[in-house]
Amino acid sequence: MQILALNSSPRDNQTSKTELILQKFLAGTRQAGATTETIYLRDHRIEHCLGCFSCWTNTPGRCIQDDDMTNELIDRFLAADLVVLATPLYFGNINARLKVFLERTLPIYDPAKFDFSQGSDEPKAILPLRFERHPRIVALSVCGFPDPESFKLLCPTMQMIYGSYLVAEIYRDSSEFMDVPQFQPQMEQVLAATVRAGVEVVQQGRVGENTMANLTQPLAPAAELIAIMQQTWPQ
Repeated sequence: MQILALNSSPRDNQTSKTELILQKFLAGTRQAGATTETIYLRDHRIEHCLGCFSCWTNTPGRCIQDDDMTNELIDRFLAADLVVLATPLYFGNINARLKVFLERTLPIYDPAKFDFSQGSDEPKAILPLRFERHPRIVALSVCGFPDPESFKLLCPTMQMIYGSYLVAEIYRDSSEFMDVPQFQPQMEQVLAATVRAGVEVVQQGRVGENTMANLTQPLAPAAELIAIMQQTWPQ
C-alpha cells in the first residue's frame, strides 16, 4: 500500500503536534507493510482556486494555473492508495492551507456525471469522479482545546466531501498539553494507540473501537486542563 500524507501545519516539525500524531500513525502503517511519504504543504506553491471552472470546460481534468498543485501534487494525490489529510484545528475547521489544497482538487470531478437519482443510502463522494481511481482517505487533526466537540464542524466536512472514501477519522483534542510532564502516562497510551490505528487501517481498513477509545481518552478532567491553560496565557 502506498500512503501519501499531506501535513498542512505551518509549524516546524519539532513543535507541531499535528506532525507528532501523524508520524505515529504512519509508523503503524509501516509496521503493517505500507510505504509512506509525507508532503508538507507549507513547502509548496498552491494558488487559490479561481472559480473559473476551466478544469471542467476548457481543459477538462487539469487546472489552468501553473503551480505545484497542477504540476505535481494532484497527480501524486491520485496515485496514492491512501491519503492522510493532516491539519491542525485553529478556528473551527480544517486550516486555510488544507482548504486551498482541497479546493484545487476540483479537476478530478466531472459535472457531466451528476446523478440526481433518489433512494440510495450508500455514502459517496459529493461529486462524481472524472477518473476511475481515487485514494482512500484518512482525516487526522489535533486541537489545543480540551474539548472533543471542537471537531463538530471538521468531522461532517470530511464526511461530506469524501463519503465512502473516508475510512478513518483521527481527532485528538488537548494537543497543547501533550508535553506536560504530569500527563505523560496518558500520552504514552495515546501515542501507542495512534500507532495501532495505523496498523489497523492497513490491515482492516478501519480503526477498532478499543484503539479509538485509547487514542481519544481525556488526559485529565476538563476543568483541570482549563485551569492550566488559563495560567499559561498572559492575563
